[in-house]
Amino acid sequence: MTLVWLQTAPAPADPLAGINTPLIEYVQVMLVLAGVLAIAYVTLRFGLPRFFGLRGPARGPIETVARYRLEPKKTLYLVKVGSQMFLIGTSEGQVEYLTGVAAENAAEILESSRLEQSQRKDFRQVLNWVHKAGKAAG
Repeated sequence: MTLVWLQTAPAPADPLAGINTPLIEYVQVMLVLAGVLAIAYVTLRFGLPRFFGLRGPARGPIETVARYRLEPKKTLYLVKVGSQMFLIGTSEGQVEYLTGVAAENAAEILESSRLEQSQRKDFRQVLNWVHKAGKAAG
């Protein structure tokens, strides 16, 4: 008789079963989403470049100062090698030396390119500006 009573007795309630509220489920989904985004970021930031052999611009004696696209497959490059600067043209199948740049012109070009780079706004600066404009309006 006791054996039958034990088999028909309800199982003890799970103490955590009552905690599954929509808020807890929402927080769980957000934590899983944050984990997936973190894994995707690490994969794209570190894993993918290693897999494809991509690396950032190397700091060395050769530096591309400026690039100007003429047509879809034709580009002009201003390249600094040591203290000398050269203008190089590239097309789909070839690279051609065009001319050297005088030291006076090179200093002027470098100064203007640095000034231009300092005036460029990155996405974070634009986002902060939009955020501040939104706070001021609302």
